[in-house]
Amino acid sequence: MKYENLYGNKNAEKYKPEEVAELLNNVLARSEETDCYFILNAIKGTLTKSQWDYFADKYKDDKTILGTIKTIQANCEQNLVNGMLNGKIKETASIFLLKAKYGYIDKQVNEVEHKGSININLNFPE
Repeated sequence: MKYENLYGNKNAEKYKPEEVAELLNNVLARSEETDCYFILNAIKGTLTKSQWDYFADKYKDDKTILGTIKTIQANCEQNLVNGMLNGKIKETASIFLLKAKYGYIDKQVNEVEHKGSININLNFPE
């Protein structure tokens, strides 16, 4: 048996793009509900986390599937932000989101005030 013929073989794939799109449309519908704050809420009962990760990686070049995945993520994020702004979710969640998703960091600024003058004497060799 020649193993070279097995590379690129699509016969063993479990999910066809049409099936993935249908599964993701169910997740998309759930993500549009205002109480869906997190991807795990959106995929619950439809996909496992490993399936979600597999689809996101496997179909990263498929504009339709990737677009649906990005929309689901955006919906969950928007629901989370709206929940925080409306007081349904604590502010710490917003801080976590800003740090995790957008790279914000805690920064401490130290201000130093100098009063008076500073004399600097420089001696250079001749």
